[in-house]
Amino acid sequence: MTEETTPQLPGAKPMDRHPHALPLDFAAFHQMHRTGYVRYAKSFLHNWADAEEATDAAFERIYRQWSRVLASENHEAYAWQILRNQVHDHERARRRRPLLDTAAFDTAALRETTDPIGQLTESLTLLRAFRELTDRQQDVMVLLHLHDLTPAEIADELGIAAATVRSTARYARLRLAAILDPGHTSKGHTDDLAR
Repeated sequence: MTEETTPQLPGAKPMDRHPHALPLDFAAFHQMHRTGYVRYAKSFLHNWADAEEATDAAFERIYRQWSRVLASENHEAYAWQILRNQVHDHERARRRRPLLDTAAFDTAALRETTDPIGQLTESLTLLRAFRELTDRQQDVMVLLHLHDLTPAEIADELGIAAATVRSTARYARLRLAAILDPGHTSKGHTDDLAR
């Protein structure tokens, strides 16, 4: 691919030279989702620059697969999976612990508590439990609680129905409760929590 035919995405330095190279539908998709994608990536990476780099790499992948994305039943969900994979690939390539793991050390609860060790233990326990959630449950909980998005906004990002977001959040909370307090949930109900 020559420099003239390389896709140019807003937000990436080389792409500023040839913004006309993008198909309009892809450019609109990029403009609608880039900010939210970067915020999501920042939740798992250590800084904004890494989040932007991972997001731009995801959009390059999305662009290369754009015809498949459009042909898919749900192009938002297809693109989201590419983003999610790219963020986690980026995280592994940098050999870094996820920001969610280190978040326990910098929470408002930890700064305001009279028992920092107890609060830290509680935060780390919650983060370990969080890793037991399904990918979709993790995404919904991050967007809902770390980014304060509404179920409708999350639905737009993930390409799912708002009712599915609410249901996923409910099952994630039940799953967290079951992990944190195993006696809390009845045995037969636990299988439903992995939705």
